[in-house]
Amino acid sequence: MLQLNKSQTTNTIAFYPNELTTGSLVYFSGSQDYDKSTSSFAATIISNPLTTPWIVAQVSGSLLPSASGQYTYDVYDLTIGGALVWNLANTNWNEELTVWNDTSSISVGDLISNERAFISGSDVVPVTEYVSPDENGAYITYLG
Repeated sequence: MLQLNKSQTTNTIAFYPNELTTGSLVYFSGSQDYDKSTSSFAATIISNPLTTPWIVAQVSGSLLPSASGQYTYDVYDLTIGGALVWNLANTNWNEELTVWNDTSSISVGDLISNERAFISGSDVVPVTEYVSPDENGAYITYLG
């Protein structure tokens, strides 16, 4: 299970894909297990050695959903293609991940894995911890 935290600047994750990829990006698309709200984000692959199929990737915490909980994600190979041309782009306007101002297109490729993740979102109330110098408890255990 992947552990992700919205308040972290960068989250580093590792997973074992069903299909090998030689790309530099992966796309997570899925939903929260509790209320089925959908979310998606892209992660940058930082280590993808061909000798072992583990993929290590990083994702910004700002891209993660705000709601804490358990999520199920399909992980896709993400490729960056050539320049988008208005009358030649073969992509649905609502499904495009980039704005037309950008110079490259992004396309979702093959499904490479299905992962479960726990996300610590920004909706968690911080726990107040009361600590004072006279709370240094000790105990002794006896073997016998």
